[in-house]
Amino acid sequence: MCGVNDRVEGSNSSPRPRWSRLYLLAGLMLGVLLLVQALVAAGAERTALQCGLILVGFGSMVQWTRRNGAALDHLNWCDCASSRMTVRVIQSRQPQPAHAWAPTRTPVDVEAVEEVAR
Repeated sequence: MCGVNDRVEGSNSSPRPRWSRLYLLAGLMLGVLLLVQALVAAGAERTALQCGLILVGFGSMVQWTRRNGAALDHLNWCDCASSRMTVRVIQSRQPQPAHAWAPTRTPVDVEAVEEVAR
């Protein structure tokens, strides 16, 4: 098995999660909350501001999770896993479009039509 920390050149594996950005988001959220705690007087305004900051902070963490979802999924895979895994691709035929402007014609028995006409 390949080493977990060894990076294979030309590998098609997904990039590693950007943990530094997550830590930056969490630190920034806590720093702003501490700043609001120190500078804004106690009351309904400070509570509303803190709630808003918490919602924005956790929303940005959710966005980080969505942007790094593939990297988080492949976190426990080694770099050679893509060369050892087989993916079966099944191609489907595209359906032929039905032309509404071209009506379908059924063959008509000419002799039967002539007998009815008489």
